[in-house]
Amino acid sequence: MRSALIVLCALMLDASLLGRARAAEVCAWIVESVENDGAHKFELNLSADAPASAAVRFHGPGFTSASMGGDMIQLDPGEPKPVDDEGFDVSPGDDLRFDVQLYDHPMASLDEMHDPTGKLLAGFVFQRKVGDGARPGAFAKQCKPLS
Repeated sequence: MRSALIVLCALMLDASLLGRARAAEVCAWIVESVENDGAHKFELNLSADAPASAAVRFHGPGFTSASMGGDMIQLDPGEPKPVDDEGFDVSPGDDLRFDVQLYDHPMASLDEMHDPTGKLLAGFVFQRKVGDGARPGAFAKQCKPLS
């Protein structure tokens, strides 16, 4: 009986270490749409394959936004979450670049939003050149493990 308990404890310990060894994978993507007034709206979405929480910094042409106020964004497995959206005019030939960074703690101030501190958990870069007609373009989904 004692040896069976030892084996069972060893298996449970091994399983818990395996679970911790594999980091959650987080995916980010941006959905672009055009509003009635012609402004393009860019909606940032996140998903994870395991429960995760992160603060998000979303930087693009002429804007920087972040999860602030002490709140972390909670991600549940298999549930995509829209976390931010920005709208602005886009012209043919514009070079759109968006930087998405996930951090281990919420942004405490506007200064930190522009110059984040803490551990970077994952970073994503989305970029494309706007074609004629300035129609919405695709920003492919990117996935990375949280560090």
